[in-house]
Amino acid sequence: MERKSEQSMPEFISVGFVARRSGVSNATVLRWIRMGQLSAFRLPGGHFRISSKDFFSFLTKYNMPLDILPGNEK
Repeated sequence: MERKSEQSMPEFISVGFVARRSGVSNATVLRWIRMGQLSAFRLPGGHFRISSKDFFSFLTKYNMPLDILPGNEK
């Protein structure tokens, strides 16, 4: 059974989405990707996409608040 936070997010999300939800810049998210802290893949145009499940795992691993995810706002 999927968690509520995973149900309300698209399957793949952009660097900008991760940056806005995490309160950091796009450059920081790209650094996380380059350092291997956040899994992502490149589209043919060069943009990155992150699996929402990988983003959820990243938040959990680094003890970031889960209320930044859609559907978890208070």
